[in-house]
Order: sequence, then C-alpha cells, then structure tokens
Amino acid sequence: MKKKLTKLGVLVAAGGLTGLTALTVQAYRHPLETTAALARAAMLLVCAREGICDAAGLPMHYYYAGRRGTPLVFIHGLGGSAENWLFLLPLLSKEYLVYALDLPGFGRTPLALEGTNIATHALYVQRFLDALGYPRATLVGNSLGGWIATRFAVDNPERVRHLYLLNSAGLSREGAYSPYTPDRASARHAIQTFAGRSLLVIPNVMLDAMVENSQRPAYKGFIERYDKREELDAVLDQVRVPTTIIWGTDDRILPHVCAQDFHKGIADSRLILLPGVGHTPQTDAAATVARIILQDA
Repeated sequence: MKKKLTKLGVLVAAGGLTGLTALTVQAYRHPLETTAALARAAMLLVCAREGICDAAGLPMHYYYAGRRGTPLVFIHGLGGSAENWLFLLPLLSKEYLVYALDLPGFGRTPLALEGTNIATHALYVQRFLDALGYPRATLVGNSLGGWIATRFAVDNPERVRHLYLLNSAGLSREGAYSPYTPDRASARHAIQTFAGRSLLVIPNVMLDAMVENSQRPAYKGFIERYDKREELDAVLDQVRVPTTIIWGTDDRILPHVCAQDFHKGIADSRLILLPGVGHTPQTDAAATVARIILQDA
C-alpha cells in the first residue's frame, strides 16, 4: 500500500510538473493570452459572473456581481480590460450591483466600427447601459477610463449618479509621458518609468507582451488618431454631477498636479490624495478606494 501511495505521489508530482512546464511554455509563447486566461479565472474565483450584452450590434463582454439597485460601472484604462478591477469588485459588490466592462477593442469585446476615440467609447458606455436597461449608473474610471467617464458625464448628466475619477487621463499636458510601446526599447523605458528606477534585468517575455499589447488595433488606433479636441480642459466646468477624484501621488504617468486641475475645474468636486499609491489605485489601494466609495453608499 505504501509503495502504491509513493507511486501515486510521484505521478501527481510529475503531472504537476508537466502542467507547470506547459503553462510556462504557453506564457512564453503567448504572454497576453495566458495572462488574460489567468485573470479571467481569478475574476470567476472571486464570485464574479460573466456576461455578454448586445450593444447596438456589438457584443460587449463584462463581469458583474452584487446586489440589486443603481449599478456601479468600472471603466478600465488604455490597454486594459475588465479584469483590471479584480481587487475592487469583490469589496464593493457587498453593497452595490457592480459591473466591469471590456471597452470596444479591449479584453473580449470586439473593435467598434465607429473608431477608437473617446467619443466612440463614451457612446458604447451609453449603449452598454441601454442594453442592460439602466437609466442611471455610478461610473468609476481609471486613466483613459476616467476620461471616458467624464466625457459621458458631460454629455449625459442625468444618467450619472456619481463620478469617481481614479488617476484620470484627459488633460492637455506638454511633454506628457506616452504609454505607447512599439518596440522593446520603449517597453523597457516604460517599465523603468513605472518602477521609478533603472532595472538591470527585464525578461524579454514581459517586454514582448507590452509591445504586443500596444500593437492591438484599439490601442494603436487611439494613439495614431489622437485628437486633441477630445481633451477635457475646456469642458471640466460642464461636469454637473457629484464627483470624487481619487489620486495616487506616486503616479509616474500622470502627476498629482493633474488631480489639482481636475479638482479646480469640476465644481464642488472632492479630492482625495493617496500617498505612496501609483497609477492604478484600484489595484494598489483597493481597500482604501472601496472604503471611500462605500462611504457614499
């Protein structure tokens, strides 16, 4: 019996090693697909459910969890996906009905025929809400997602219960850092910028994943067809919904002077700075962000 158990242990160990080897090879050959698959599994493990809605002909993928009521909708940044809200979603779904969507051309949602600009993404936020039958929602946007959420709030104030901007993009800044990484050199520079220091060794698989992500049509299209007329500076005073600006002060992409400018531009907005937190507060300080939003519940 002991010998059989020993053999079984060897087989299990061998099977685990084989599986790990296969995963390593898969991750090396297809880093983005492997990362996406693992992130999707993690979302389902935190009890998120998955859905696809028909947004005027475009099948939009999303996760959702929580109670009934006015929904809270997460909008991710450039190159991101619904899985970017993995840490925040389970914390807020205790009190809210929470949705995390994939914008057109990102995650599991196809590219929209209308384009890759801010106006198109804001249009599909509207179509997403229409498809699910919600006249109003609270919007939580990070980076590009904050830009989209702000544009939506300007155009559809009656449909926004509350606006939360997490290190939002959208303001005009000379010399602003570009997240576009078309080659390994620019990817290496981006990683070192994010880290705030020089790194001697960065695996090529990580660099190649960043390059591949930036070459995807929705990402590349937004960069190549960037329209300064869509920047928010001139329309911040048109935001007429309750707004909370949450900003990680260690953001090396968007400095916290941008937070001050959002705060000054949006009347009666509330500004909360998070020292030591980077560009993605929903990941770096999920519990703090959740606590801030829950206080308004």
